[in-house]
Amino acid sequence: MANPNKVICADHAGSVPPVAADLRATAAINSSGANSINLGGGGVHCDGVIFQAGVSSSGTATINVGNGNNFSHTLKNCSLRIAATGSTGRINWGSLDSSYVTLENTTVSFANAGQAIKIVGKATWSDTPSALLGTIPTTLFISGNNADAQVAEIRGVDLSAAGSGKTIVGAGTGPTAAYTFIDCKLNAAVTLAATPSNQGAAEIDYVRSGSSGNYRQARYRYSGTLTEETTIVRTGGASDGTTPIAWKIVTTANAYWTLPFEAPPIAIWNDTTGSAVTATIQGIWGGGAVPNDDEIWVEAEYLGDASSPQGSFVNDSKANILAAGAGQGAGVGTWGGSTTKFALAVTFTPQQKGWVLFRVKAAKPSSTFYIDPKVTLS
Repeated sequence: MANPNKVICADHAGSVPPVAADLRATAAINSSGANSINLGGGGVHCDGVIFQAGVSSSGTATINVGNGNNFSHTLKNCSLRIAATGSTGRINWGSLDSSYVTLENTTVSFANAGQAIKIVGKATWSDTPSALLGTIPTTLFISGNNADAQVAEIRGVDLSAAGSGKTIVGAGTGPTAAYTFIDCKLNAAVTLAATPSNQGAAEIDYVRSGSSGNYRQARYRYSGTLTEETTIVRTGGASDGTTPIAWKIVTTANAYWTLPFEAPPIAIWNDTTGSAVTATIQGIWGGGAVPNDDEIWVEAEYLGDASSPQGSFVNDSKANILAAGAGQGAGVGTWGGSTTKFALAVTFTPQQKGWVLFRVKAAKPSSTFYIDPKVTLS
C-alpha cells in the first residue's frame, strides 16, 4: 500500500517511456466462460483498462476490485463489465476488512437485470458521464453478505440510464450501509431507494442530485423518508434561490419517540453570546390539531460553553420517556396545501459565536409532515 502497483494503458507507438499524450483507455482484460476477474494486490492504481468478465457465457461471473484484506485500489478512466448473462453476476467493490476503492471516470456494464454492484468497506465513485452501460440492473446497489460495513460516496456520476422500474439502492439486510449521492444526474422516474429493511441496514442521502437541471435533496431511513417538496410550501419560506421548497417527511410504521426519523441538519450562523435566543421552524400537516411534542420536535446543537467547543443541546420535545406529550405551538404563514400549521421552537443561550445546527425529528408512525427548512432567530 505504501508503494502501489501502477497499471497504465498507453499508445505503444508513442514515446518511450510514455508521456501524458500517450495515455489511452483501450486496454482490455477479459475472462471467458463463467470465470471471474479478481484485482488483488495491496495497493493498485489502474488507468485506462476495460475489465470484462464472463465473455460468451450464460453462467455467473464477477469482477472483484480490491479483492483482499486492507487493499486500496484506484481505477481511473476504466470500465467494469459483466458479460456473462447469469442473473447473480456482481461487480464487487472491496472485500473482507478495510478495503478502499476509488473509481474516477469509470463506467459499469451489466448483461442481466438481476446483476448489481456490491460494496464492502469504503468506495468512492466520481466524475463519470454515462456511467451505466448495457442492461440496467433492477437494483443497482445491493447489500453485502458479510459483517463488514459499507460506505459509498458517489459524486458527479450520471446514473440517468436507470429509469422507471429501477431502484438505485436496495433495502439491504445488513451490515450497516451508508450511501451518499452528491451532484449526480438522475432519471426523474427512477426509485432513489427502497425503505431500509431494518434500523441498521442502510442510510441513504441525496444532495443536489436530480434530472433536467432540477436538483433535489432526499433521505431514506428505516423510520421514514424525506424528499423535497415544491407545491406544499410556505410563502416567504425556504428557497433554492429560484424555487420555494419545503421538506416532506413521511414516517414509516417503525418510527417512535426513542427512534425517530431525523432530518438533515439546518445550519444558521449565530452572532449572539450570553443572551437567550429563540429559534423557530414552521411546519404543516393534515392531523386536524397541532402535533404533540413527542410526535415531532426540533433539536438545536449550539456552542453553550465559553471556553470549549463542546456542543450543547436543547429540544422542544417532552422531558423523558415517561412524560406525557403536549401540543406544539400554532404555526404562522401561508402554505400551498395541507391543513394544520404548527411551530417548533427552542430557546437557548449561546456562549460563543458560530454555527447552530437544527435537526427536526419525527416520531409519529405513518404520518406526513411538511417542514419549512428556514430557521428564524429572535
